[in-house]
Amino acid sequence: MSAHHDAPCEERESGFPETVDSPGQARFYYLRTGSARRSRPLRKETTVKRAGRIQSTIVGATMAALTFGMGGLVLASSAVATTTMTATTYVNMRSGPGTSYAVVTVLSPSQAVQASGTITNGWYQVVTASGQSGWVYRDYLAASTTATTPPATTAPTASGTVTTTAAVNVRSGPGTSYEIVAVAPAGKVLSTTGKVSGTWTEVIWDGSARWIATSYLRSGSAASTPKPVGQVKTTANLYLRVAGNATATYTGTLPAASIVDTTGKTTADYTEIIYSGELRWIATRYTTPVTAASPSTPGAPVAVGTVYVNVGTLNVRATSAADGAIVGTVSRGTALQVTGVTAGDRTQVIYLGAARWVYTAYVSTTPPTTVDTTGLTTSGIDQLNANGKAVVNHVIATYPKIRTIYGWRASSDYSSDHPNGRAVDIMIPNWSDAAMSEYGWTIARDFLANASKYKVTYIIYRQQIWNASYPERGWRAMEDRGSVTANHYDHVHVSVSA
Repeated sequence: MSAHHDAPCEERESGFPETVDSPGQARFYYLRTGSARRSRPLRKETTVKRAGRIQSTIVGATMAALTFGMGGLVLASSAVATTTMTATTYVNMRSGPGTSYAVVTVLSPSQAVQASGTITNGWYQVVTASGQSGWVYRDYLAASTTATTPPATTAPTASGTVTTTAAVNVRSGPGTSYEIVAVAPAGKVLSTTGKVSGTWTEVIWDGSARWIATSYLRSGSAASTPKPVGQVKTTANLYLRVAGNATATYTGTLPAASIVDTTGKTTADYTEIIYSGELRWIATRYTTPVTAASPSTPGAPVAVGTVYVNVGTLNVRATSAADGAIVGTVSRGTALQVTGVTAGDRTQVIYLGAARWVYTAYVSTTPPTTVDTTGLTTSGIDQLNANGKAVVNHVIATYPKIRTIYGWRASSDYSSDHPNGRAVDIMIPNWSDAAMSEYGWTIARDFLANASKYKVTYIIYRQQIWNASYPERGWRAMEDRGSVTANHYDHVHVSVSA
């Protein structure tokens, strides 16, 4: 019969050691009271009645007696080196170095554990393969005769490379609920496995498959930088973004009046530049082309005059066709040099050093001086603070499709911004239309890109929120507040500081 052991009885002067019979039987320990010995159950794992209970008692006493003869009084010992050991029989592993501590598990014969090297009164502190820790008496452990070989793992296969655009967490899985195993510095080149999960990319970190948020990665390594094709000068402090959209992560700011090289790549609202050897994107509307002092390159457009944008926003197209590719967007009041060439209802202009086209009716030879307020509905504008009024003025001057704007109101269910004159609601006409929904996003991204200029604290649109206190989080989903207006589907909410 196998028995579960703790320690020989010399560890307790007044009694025999606890012995535990094979699974399914009751556990007993024996106390000596004078010359009489009394037995009682310690804990029953299952209730089994056996006629041989007396035999179990005799075996337990015999085992205890044999154990008593194995050695003398055990004293505290110094620590030894960590090593692999195995149980020599079924033995209790306890929460502390003594039989008064709770049993946390029972080791099986030959079960391997790691002994930490700490010994207290003959008890080893050990850790099982599953990570459970406890204490086992030394007489029931033996040094392992074979080394434990860790299971073989298949190394992930690289399929490409990415470069981190900022210091970013490396996680054990594709989501923020997974453990952070490291932090990758900005500019770190990593191999990818080709696997993606939602907004997460699997990378190889220290030989293991890990995950990083895709928005903090750029494809390829930080190799050769493209040759500059031109230069622009910034007219405001601008975010340096890793992609050509307002929701892309930004890695810093570019001061106003900075002159930077451009690559020739643009999106609807952004221009790719070369900054400190890295590719970044800045808002096009806050840049002006830099005219080279040297003679013009043969074939380059020659300016013969200037026109000004007289609508909120105006698309700049690659060709004179009405459906020509949009290469940029300019805002009301922007000055554009013209070449004198027209085609139908289009005028050729010089945009980022190249010949482009705009709708003739939306430009004029004089700067716009008045704002069209026809049919404009407003409420609570006078009670707004200066920052709130600046937001309203920008919307009226830049976005002619907006005809309803709300500001101050006496109460609000969700914040104190409206009652304190720090919030503006920009109502989107026909908000469920896809084109007007995107028009709303254009407004939201405009204020995001110029948060510092307008002292924006946060923006809400279509049940998503962007907070200037932690812009690196980007747009985040909000709770369902129950209606189209409460969820901000029909308006852009802009809150500003006091």
